[in-house]
Amino acid sequence: MDVVDADAHVEESPAAFADPYWDRALRDQRPRVVPVGEDAAWLIEGALHPKMVGPDTHFFGTPASYQGRPTPLSAGKRDPLGSMELTDLGARLRTMDEERIALQVIYPTLFLYQPLAHDRVLANALCRSWNSWMATTLAPAAERLRWVCVVNLADVPDAVAELARARDLGAVGVMILGTAGERKLDSPELDPFWAAAAALGLAVGVHVGWSSRQLSAMYDNVFDSDTLPFNMSLLTGFVDVLAGGVLDRHPHLRVAFLEAGCQWIPFLLDKMQHRYELSPSRYGYHGQRAPYDYARSEQVYFGCDVSDRLLPYVVELVGDERLLFASDMPHSDRDFHGASTLLDRADLTQATKRKLLAENAIRFYGL
Repeated sequence: MDVVDADAHVEESPAAFADPYWDRALRDQRPRVVPVGEDAAWLIEGALHPKMVGPDTHFFGTPASYQGRPTPLSAGKRDPLGSMELTDLGARLRTMDEERIALQVIYPTLFLYQPLAHDRVLANALCRSWNSWMATTLAPAAERLRWVCVVNLADVPDAVAELARARDLGAVGVMILGTAGERKLDSPELDPFWAAAAALGLAVGVHVGWSSRQLSAMYDNVFDSDTLPFNMSLLTGFVDVLAGGVLDRHPHLRVAFLEAGCQWIPFLLDKMQHRYELSPSRYGYHGQRAPYDYARSEQVYFGCDVSDRLLPYVVELVGDERLLFASDMPHSDRDFHGASTLLDRADLTQATKRKLLAENAIRFYGL
């Protein structure tokens, strides 16, 4: 079975912001990798990423190296550094072959935290540079490595323009987080973004991540931060996209909610449906359909973990055409050989496995 990986990642290196991708007018503000004790971090707009302690803690695997040497975290991973950073496409393709993956869609890692920059000009430049780097880097292996773009939702006109540019460069979708800073995803100011994504045929992957400073500021250690704000922003985005009428205003839009597994879906849908049935208009529900109807529609998709115990129940609940397989390669908490694990499950039919492992992703991204 040819497996399509709907959500893999790159651990960014300085190449993502190097010439010729970086805006020369902002050369003094170029992101840099700096040493932090025995480790390393990105220095952007005077702040370090990741931030390991204190309010607004966030943690991820990039930078994976400093001056060509793996960081302690990267050194302990199974994946080769060239595969993690996509500096050696052959290494990534070999890892994919080992895990039975025919094609991957690449998402960022650094942009799982927002905002990386408060200055809009700098924030826009970060997105443009990353998108241009992805297009150039993956071009030699475009038959097996595709990518989604990033945009700055704090500057919607620029985000709309960047969507069109990235689509022309080869992007098959766009990654956003569960909020646009302190704005909900159904905010009227974001409607031009949704309209542009729909018009351009770009899939929108709403990904787990740290999107709200107000939410993240409550948590001062990695365990809390990775468990709560990292995932809760995705649930916020799900409620707002469905209950806020986004899918009704943009009926050709395709949206997926990624990397929180699928076991949250029954809980949250049940809560939404209960409130909807009491009185949708009274409680601020602006969708034209019931929550369950959206979740079973051709506009909505969900990521799932191959080890999710409730996966068969979720398949029954929303349908097997709604779920996407993702390896999360090369992040350290991923399930190795996830496609084989899913194929070995006895509680799913072969037809369902084919949909989860390939057919749904092909339809979602328009591959």
